[in-house]
Amino acid sequence: MDEVSGSADEGSDSPGSINLSSSAVSKSVLDVPFDGRVSLTQHSLMSVQNIFAMTGMFLFPAILGATLHLPTEKIAELYGATFVVSGLGTLLQAMLGLKLPIVLGPWAAVLAGLIISGEINGLKAAFGSLFVATLIWAVLSLPIRGISFIGFVGRIFREPMLYGGVNLMLMVALTSTTVVNWIGTPVQPGFGAANWIGGGVAIIVTFAILLFGKGFLRSAAMFSGIVVGSVAYSIFTPIHFTRVSQASWIVAPKLFPFGFSVNWVLVLLFFILILSSIAWTLSLYNVAAEWSDETLSGQRMAWGIFGQSIAAIVASILGTFTLVAYPDNLGIVRTSKVGSRYITATTGVLLIIGGFILKFDEIFVSIPSNVIAAAAVVLFGVIAMSGIDTLTRVKWDQLNYLVLGVPIMLALGGLFVAPTTIAHYPLLAREIIINPFLTGPVLLIVLHLIVNKVVRPLMQGSASAIR
Repeated sequence: MDEVSGSADEGSDSPGSINLSSSAVSKSVLDVPFDGRVSLTQHSLMSVQNIFAMTGMFLFPAILGATLHLPTEKIAELYGATFVVSGLGTLLQAMLGLKLPIVLGPWAAVLAGLIISGEINGLKAAFGSLFVATLIWAVLSLPIRGISFIGFVGRIFREPMLYGGVNLMLMVALTSTTVVNWIGTPVQPGFGAANWIGGGVAIIVTFAILLFGKGFLRSAAMFSGIVVGSVAYSIFTPIHFTRVSQASWIVAPKLFPFGFSVNWVLVLLFFILILSSIAWTLSLYNVAAEWSDETLSGQRMAWGIFGQSIAAIVASILGTFTLVAYPDNLGIVRTSKVGSRYITATTGVLLIIGGFILKFDEIFVSIPSNVIAAAAVVLFGVIAMSGIDTLTRVKWDQLNYLVLGVPIMLALGGLFVAPTTIAHYPLLAREIIINPFLTGPVLLIVLHLIVNKVVRPLMQGSASAIR
């Protein structure tokens, strides 16, 4: 499994794609490259904007706490730990070995896994089992030339059909995070006019700035949309910052705050869920590299996943969520055309520091999540269309229709299975059926390897023999 460079021998005749190093690939769409820098003002604003874009970081601790009836102080600790872990993972992505402007945040699939396993086995077994699963993935992702499993998988993910297909199906599935959270529920503050108008304004402002804005203003499109959308929201439902004034200054994350025990069924569950996050992250690595007209080596991607795995180990120890690359933050890179990894590195540092300052956490938590989710609709749409653009470079035929079409239908179809039906299945089966972040990417990889690497060559050989 030696590292493979971005040379012509990487499969210019691959049946699932065309060679990314060929002259057909467009030049960089970024005005500021990954190693580039911007002014201090723009750098600071974009670093903070990255935090606002991390919708899961504000939603998931509250969802886990409310679902499992955690005390208020535990939820506060969960927010702090989530900030710290997200910051650590983001800093490692920018500076360790991958060196891309990737922001990591809590993974929705692991949130679902923790809720289900916590209700059945308790959070003690859930986080203990998650810890074991993260250790296994850390070993598999060791960036050692010749033996890195992730290095091997990463080279497979350079196929446009894989990272483009994964990107597209996940963006469609994430409407449950954006549109659904924008609308909200009747029990939430702001349900109705505040959500609709506040979120709608956020979308319009973000869209308009990206359409007409340039330079510095364009870089702050989502930030501006959230600010103006929040003002519109407050006309109908006041936004209170009393939690900020009442919160204590310092919160210290605790080690295994829920206790520690291991359930091997849960270890398998979390191992599979982390696999899905790795597939997603690898796809976004390649999307980002494509914008800069680069081809990532397997070794470089292994460094990125290793950093994500280190952060995942820390997450399980602190009792919070493992991480995944966030597409909305990558959407900021694409729409602003600013790819500086030093901006995301600063975001990571701010998150780590902020994770220990409860008042800092409460500022972001006080902002209506509905408005943040609405603004993310624009960025998710940009990333989805980027996936479609990638798929235009695939050599489409009947075999490739099957390879991508079946995973998309099965992944998205699981979203519509009735909860009463799902309840009849065991825990692991439930996750496989309803989790599009798991079903689609894994099945796409398997079908690609079987069809394009085994069946297609056999069919081509048979056809040649007949001629």
